[in-house]
Amino acid sequence: METFTEQEVMQKETLRRVISNPEYTVTFLTTAAESGNRRSEMEIELRPGGGNGLHKHLNFTETFIPVEGALEVQIGQNKLLLEPGEQYTVPIGVPHNFANPGQKPTRFRVVIEPGHEGFEYSLRMLYGLANDGRATIKTWDDLLHASVVLMISDMRLAGKQALINPFLPWLYRLARQKGFEHDMIRKYCI
Repeated sequence: METFTEQEVMQKETLRRVISNPEYTVTFLTTAAESGNRRSEMEIELRPGGGNGLHKHLNFTETFIPVEGALEVQIGQNKLLLEPGEQYTVPIGVPHNFANPGQKPTRFRVVIEPGHEGFEYSLRMLYGLANDGRATIKTWDDLLHASVVLMISDMRLAGKQALINPFLPWLYRLARQKGFEHDMIRKYCI
């Protein structure tokens, strides 16, 4: 992560607690900073049919806890259907994704342990990019945006998209040189 000016650090305390895009609404319940980096906890509302792509986390576990409605969690090739009262923790480095298989929105909690400020920033960036119509990689600039999100979150793509992973450090350096990380933090995070 880059360094901030004193004014930006003061503004950092006012990070939005609720972010949304057409598919999701995320409410940050506990941030890494608030928990002494022990955990990041969010509540997510996901529209029917919504979900994310196969990915893995390099430095933290991710626990899914349905609150209202069912949540499908894919772990490698296996799919679990979690109901309220159940939970599943994805170990570090295991490819996974989640989806709402139902006809109504589902609400669930996600707990990241240890907490990860970069992951929290990356969600704000992803949602901002989605709201700007830039959620998919169609251009070179989109690829550079994605490299920032993936590198600061310690997340990597899995499945067919994993082909990009070896190039991420180089893409990220280029994105930083071109000011992408700085611009994305300013636009979507503070």
